[in-house]
Amino acid sequence: MGTVMRLRMPDVNDFTFTPLRIDMFSSRSRTKTSPLKLVVLTLALFTASAPSAWAGKPPKSIAVLDSLTGGSTISPDRVVYVDFWASWCAPCRQSFPWMMDLLDKYRDKGLQVVTINLDRDQAAARKFLGDTNASLHVVYDSEGRLAKLYDLQVMPTSFVYARDGSLKLCRQGFDPKETESVEQLIRTLVEEKPTE
Repeated sequence: MGTVMRLRMPDVNDFTFTPLRIDMFSSRSRTKTSPLKLVVLTLALFTASAPSAWAGKPPKSIAVLDSLTGGSTISPDRVVYVDFWASWCAPCRQSFPWMMDLLDKYRDKGLQVVTINLDRDQAAARKFLGDTNASLHVVYDSEGRLAKLYDLQVMPTSFVYARDGSLKLCRQGFDPKETESVEQLIRTLVEEKPTE
């Protein structure tokens, strides 16, 4: 299972937790817990640790991102892989070499990789880029404007847009075991002919 870094956590006051010991094979639990509470807790633990398909409402068109970044970030008729990251994000260190390999393989076929850094201190981002030998396009979002628009929950979070600008994939976290399926989607998208 891949690793994700939470951007924000629910406030402790949002939930009521009681110490709980669950003994599946006997009736010696210290506190009584409703089945609903167990289901909610299990789902919360599962979704907090697993990369998953996007549940938020990211822009369905790459044109929104391009307009917010000055209108010159996205090249026309490109398949675009957008990745939100930060220097403090351990899984981001794993994803950068993969993104650079992906760009090397598919740049000439029409792939563009745009990374969006959320560090408040650009020096930390530049150090990260130097440490990872990254040469990817970086948009700095130190105020979190784009992160708020995309309603980011975890780091890294990535999006794939087709040549026509439509959203095709949203991923939270980075799992090396899932890179082949993402690459297969990108391979399919770059093989589609640009619109005339």
